[in-house]
Amino acid sequence: MPKLIVQADDLAITHAATLGTLRSVKAGMVRAVGLFTNRPDAAFAAGELAGVEQLDLGMDLNLVTGAPLLSADQVPSLVGPDGTFRTSHQIKAAHRTIAQDGFYSTFEPEPFDHEQTLAEARAQVVRFFELVGRPPAYLHHHAIISPMLDQVLHEVAAESDVPVMDDLMRFHRVNQVANSWYSTPFPAETQAGCDPIGEFMAQLDVIAAHEVSLLIVHPGYLDAELLDITSYHIVRVRDLELVTSPRVLAALAERGIELANYTSSGLDW
Repeated sequence: MPKLIVQADDLAITHAATLGTLRSVKAGMVRAVGLFTNRPDAAFAAGELAGVEQLDLGMDLNLVTGAPLLSADQVPSLVGPDGTFRTSHQIKAAHRTIAQDGFYSTFEPEPFDHEQTLAEARAQVVRFFELVGRPPAYLHHHAIISPMLDQVLHEVAAESDVPVMDDLMRFHRVNQVANSWYSTPFPAETQAGCDPIGEFMAQLDVIAAHEVSLLIVHPGYLDAELLDITSYHIVRVRDLELVTSPRVLAALAERGIELANYTSSGLDW
């Protein structure tokens, strides 16, 4: 039976987004969720998902949204004058891209200092342990991937014996379902008018033909804070519409596509 893993990223980015992600889990389609442990809503989000069955709670390593867990003077190269992380847009504007392989970018110069990046990554993993009481089900990049970021993610993953889910996509171990409704640039009016349900339904035959497929979404409700801190805002409401749609759930059942998480999928990491 073909399996589909639906992964929701950015849990705790804002409270409204958290509430939308929680709704998507309760609807039954989302079976993996990545937590931002550096965000103020992280404790609430982790508490709401405690004990939820058939859910893999992972961690999204976040070095571009909000403030670090460590003090700004401990990671000065990672933050701006206000003590918050440099955004991915700021990093890309200040560091020339010299190579691109999918989501993986090589910059000149490398934007991330190894020692400071590793320290903050370890702090975020420790915070996950504090909130959840166990290691993450997986680790995942967020927004930007450089060689140093990828090195650090694998270092902290190895320290906690946790898989890096990005490797499933990078090395084609799963069929990655295209977020074809996303675009770059992605203005607000385009986000509001996109049709995730229609574009996802058009891929059902391909999903049914693969043993394991993976769809990554960003479901959430919208609040003012979300508008202020990310360019991916209105689309989250559209993603939420997709993963809570009874029509989509019925179409998956009709084609015999089983909703799964990483734990139950039998994947060889």
